Amino acid sequence: MSDKRFLIDSNIIIYHLNGELVATEFLAQNINHCAVSRLSFIEILSFDFTPTEKVMVENLLERFAILDTSGSIAKQALQNRANKKIKIADNIIAATAQVHGLTLVTRNIRDFQTLSVGLLNPFEKQEQ
Repeated sequence: MSDKRFLIDSNIIIYHLNGELVATEFLAQNINHCAVSRLSFIEILSFDFTPTEKVMVENLLERFAILDTSGSIAKQALQNRANKKIKIADNIIAATAQVHGLTLVTRNIRDFQTLSVGLLNPFEKQEQ
């Protein structure tokens, strides 16, 4: 796990699947340093894919380290919730990054910026 630096939010994977070059380039350059939370894994595979697309997406997701929810992540999510009202899914993803000391890569910085978690928006230069 020590070579992992980034936790990839669901939206970055979805942007990649939709052909957004910024997301694709970030993933290609950092694939060996990225993890995905089990919650993101579930969120992404909950989309309405054809059977062939679903297999391709599963294969993509399995290239990442998949981080399961744990007691430590649950406690961190409860602590986060005490400080900020945040959607449960976003909270668990943020708590996963916090517990594992990873930077959360997301385009939705606003959803997480009041939490004590490192954030990176690979689209930032494009959006300025």
